[in-house]
Amino acid sequence: MRATYLTGERVYLRGMTLADKDHATAWFDGPFPIDAARAEEFLKEEHKDLSARERHLIIGFTDSDEIAGCLHIYTNGRTADIWFSMAPWLDDADSLQADTLRMVIPWLRDEATMITTDLEVPADESATIAAAEELGMQLAVRLREHIARPGHRVDLLLYQAPGPAWTYAEEAVNA
Repeated sequence: MRATYLTGERVYLRGMTLADKDHATAWFDGPFPIDAARAEEFLKEEHKDLSARERHLIIGFTDSDEIAGCLHIYTNGRTADIWFSMAPWLDDADSLQADTLRMVIPWLRDEATMITTDLEVPADESATIAAAEELGMQLAVRLREHIARPGHRVDLLLYQAPGPAWTYAEEAVNA
């Protein structure tokens, strides 16, 4: 049995465990891969401070428990910044991110009542962008040619999901 936070049709989210050290290439957010020993150090360090502002949640496949990547959540009071690290060998990483986003944004915006939730996404990840827009996220920032891709560069987009506090304030102004 796995302890999951959110479960969708294709993917689920769960906290990291020491057993994840053997699959670090699927979830580690860095320019260079790390081995199991370094991943174990990272995981032990991450679990020392339970009040840490940055959380890492494993994105797993519901049918096989294989690790697809990691959702990073950085909270600062009532705001959240999220970004993904996906296994580089997955052909459908973009659609898996979109599925994850459809679970996470309602949770952060509506249940955790974040004032804003910000998503960093490269401009060539069309399924994730479509899911963000479908969820009511708004494009806030475009950093031109910020992400290196083989042979070219793409923009980095920052989408924002305004939380209930903004909705209530807007309704009060318009009343």
